[in-house]
Amino acid sequence: MEEPATAPWGLRISDADFKKLKAGFEPQDQDDKYRVSVTDQSQSGTISIHFSRTATRKEFYVLIIKPNDSGSSTGGVEIEAITWEQNKGGIHISEEQGKKEVVLVARHLLECDFDALPEYDVSDMWSHPAAHIRAK
Repeated sequence: MEEPATAPWGLRISDADFKKLKAGFEPQDQDDKYRVSVTDQSQSGTISIHFSRTATRKEFYVLIIKPNDSGSSTGGVEIEAITWEQNKGGIHISEEQGKKEVVLVARHLLECDFDALPEYDVSDMWSHPAAHIRAK
């Protein structure tokens, strides 16, 4: 990433969504725009989920996930933080937009539910205010 930013998230997700994220996604052809890969940070007890563009391998999002301790009764896991690319071709991506985009990609590619979050319209990937071109 050229201009990464990291923010805490604290989003609880289901065990099923965690399994889908851990499984990742390997593109089958050029129509698949994203690759999702996993890095196990065994020493810290966290797992990093990397979302990168297929053609360029440029990372746009990284989710830092803390699996649940085996003794916890709450179930699920927590996305502790997100790192995202703030500069997409001159368009500034805010924390809120970065979170929304990675959820949209994960829902589409991996069929994650993210039950704690509302449904987002896929047009939100391109319709945020910073992406609007203003006529003079």
